[in-house]
Amino acid sequence: MIIKQIFNNNIVSSLDDKGRELLILGRGIGFNNHVGDEIQESQVEKVFHLQDEAIYEKFKATLMNTPIEILQVTDDIVSLARMQLGKNISDGIYISLSDHIHFAIKRMKEGMIIRNPLSWEVQHFYNAEYDVAKESITLLRERLGIDFPKEEISNIALHFVNAEINDSMNDVAHLMQLLQEILSIIKYHFQVDLDEDSVNYFRFITHLKYFGQRVITHTSHDDTEEYLYDIVRKNYPQTFACIEKIESFIMKNYGYRMTHSEQLYLTLHLERLMKRK
Repeated sequence: MIIKQIFNNNIVSSLDDKGRELLILGRGIGFNNHVGDEIQESQVEKVFHLQDEAIYEKFKATLMNTPIEILQVTDDIVSLARMQLGKNISDGIYISLSDHIHFAIKRMKEGMIIRNPLSWEVQHFYNAEYDVAKESITLLRERLGIDFPKEEISNIALHFVNAEINDSMNDVAHLMQLLQEILSIIKYHFQVDLDEDSVNYFRFITHLKYFGQRVITHTSHDDTEEYLYDIVRKNYPQTFACIEKIESFIMKNYGYRMTHSEQLYLTLHLERLMKRK
């Protein structure tokens, strides 16, 4: 590979065999080198090729101000998240997460710990992301020699969530608030405490998150045959009564009208969740 541009002592760019720009990280890889020089493979530690051009340009700006150690561990964390979560994670996380880690370290040195007000919601609604974030904290300690406080677990998990749904942190907060409101309606209607460790609860929350995203984005979907809707409404009157409360609440507070398809499948998921009672 040939050096196309030198950003600093540790970061250069090159082109692959298809003419696409690559960002090459390696300690001292840009020191005493010039544009047009051959890159020594022994110096290459990380290679970045981001698909989104707008994100790529922002990432190049991030590289200029972020220590190489943080960039390297960010890449490892993103790889860990993609492998364990099995979800499509936006390349934008390289920018947001490396910035977060960089400034979190600065805050810690100043004795500042930022507590996430959504910590409970993140842990309960996005437990897979939370578990990966816990592993990320361990990785940060091993790689950077810094003990990040447990408050950072939820902060890092939120970056995974945000990158998954490719939306703003504000919408993620709205989504978790909506989930909490729906769960409160269910608990009040059935007068029960839900078993948050059960498989049915996990399935229900997974379905509820997809439904909640449609509410937040006002994207409806309806492909239900009416006779199925009528059968479910007739056979599960108590559960359907709870769904009607949810529908009324969402219409009043979010201006979203649930389709018969959404009422049908939410009833079925909720009925399965309640069967253990």
